[in-house]
Amino acid sequence: MDFKKPVKRYRMPKSPGEFQQDKHIEREKVSPKLIDNIATVENTFQDSLDFIVRKVRFGPSGQVRMALVFLETLTDKQTLSDFILEPLNYLSFEEFEVTQVPGKIIDILPTALKIEEGTDWYQLEKKIVTGHALLFIDGYDRAIILEARKWKERSISEPQSEVSVVGPREGFVESLLTNASLLRRRLRTPNLIMEAIPIGTTSNTNVAICYLKGVVDEKLVAEVRKRVEAINVEAMYSVNLVSEIVADTHYTPFRLFATTERPDKLASALVEGRVGIIAENTPMALIVPSVFWQFFQSSEDYYEYFLLAAVNRGLRMASFFIVIGLTAAYVAVATFHQEMIPTPLLLAMASVREPVPLPTVVEALLLETILEGLREAGLRLPKPAGQAVSIVGALVMGQAAVEAGLVSPQMVIVVGLAAVGSFLIPDYSFVNALRILKFFFIVLAGTFGAFGLMMGYMVLGLHLTSLKSFGVPYMAPVTPFRLRDMKDVFFRAPWWAMGKRGPKKRGKNDNED
Repeated sequence: MDFKKPVKRYRMPKSPGEFQQDKHIEREKVSPKLIDNIATVENTFQDSLDFIVRKVRFGPSGQVRMALVFLETLTDKQTLSDFILEPLNYLSFEEFEVTQVPGKIIDILPTALKIEEGTDWYQLEKKIVTGHALLFIDGYDRAIILEARKWKERSISEPQSEVSVVGPREGFVESLLTNASLLRRRLRTPNLIMEAIPIGTTSNTNVAICYLKGVVDEKLVAEVRKRVEAINVEAMYSVNLVSEIVADTHYTPFRLFATTERPDKLASALVEGRVGIIAENTPMALIVPSVFWQFFQSSEDYYEYFLLAAVNRGLRMASFFIVIGLTAAYVAVATFHQEMIPTPLLLAMASVREPVPLPTVVEALLLETILEGLREAGLRLPKPAGQAVSIVGALVMGQAAVEAGLVSPQMVIVVGLAAVGSFLIPDYSFVNALRILKFFFIVLAGTFGAFGLMMGYMVLGLHLTSLKSFGVPYMAPVTPFRLRDMKDVFFRAPWWAMGKRGPKKRGKNDNED
């Protein structure tokens, strides 16, 4: 006996958030008639090529009618066949009334299979598009929700943006459950909490807030949860969208939240009392709150000997001033303060700059712009071609510019050293902020000389001290100063001197807005 399709009786909302916006719209419930439920779900997914409706009958005369609906691109059909439909063949339906069928079916299904029941069509449609299967039974006004999710995902590999010579080689992938398992393997404690919050009225992307109960400040968790739940967007494509929306300050080139693709780095942050944010379809996690000094820390610092780690971290911090101030300092000295240059060096610089028609500040801006263009081209091109463009382009164009008399050799050396300094900082997003700032410093140096540099550093210092990440000062623990937290700022103290980390509470100044 075939099921006939009635007239369309259920309207899919224009967007999943339509029901939430209009409280006067009544959500339709599941009907006890199987034919109505099939028509409703088919009207919603009839244009989807991966939508499947499996109609089955059980009992000696086929009196028990059911329908299994799912999206085959998100659901494991083998699981549905082996653990759902196959056990029903061994169930003797003539031994009990039809009204007892739902309970008997739930009892016979494997206990490891997650089973729920639902009546609201809006929630049931969300279950279908997240990989669940729905089982409708004729005469029963509820749908049985069966979890059999399965989709293709990338295998675990080494993170590309945080390559480490020593330490684990595992990195996050686009699967939220896989990322959660990587975190569970490193923090084997029931105190590890991962709360899932759906974001996006269309995408319904799950965002998980991770923290260690008893270690993290509960006020921080409440604030993070409040800000994430308040996000109202159509779709969420990356966890970076969360960082941009929930940030304390939106007008700053600096990232207020650290990002990582390494599970070991996120686990270490949770042990310190921070909160992690991971999301579906994003091989990256956010760490909140984050401070300025955190961007100079590398995973290798915690796997190498502490003296070597201290030297490497000192080089990274020195590179901060090299990136934003080296070219600008050369422009200031060469333009306004020639008396600071030794006479032999000054004569050598004057001799090679004689054929250069451009002012020093214009020369610096031109070279820096060319360098940024080559860097961007190297990132956008395929990997083998990108490396060739970056290396050959820099060598050929730099040499050609010097021979043509457009730039001086000293300027090429200075700009090259500043570029090398940017490669020392492990966090790529933090380097992007410095790449923007160096142009402002070059303009200040070319306009006001050393006074312009001093003014730029003062404004930069005031801006950094005014920033906060979820109420925590961006420059902590240097300002406000906390001696007990200085063991992992400018250098990493030996493990035997770090002490046991306990519950970390934010100070009074940290909670002030």
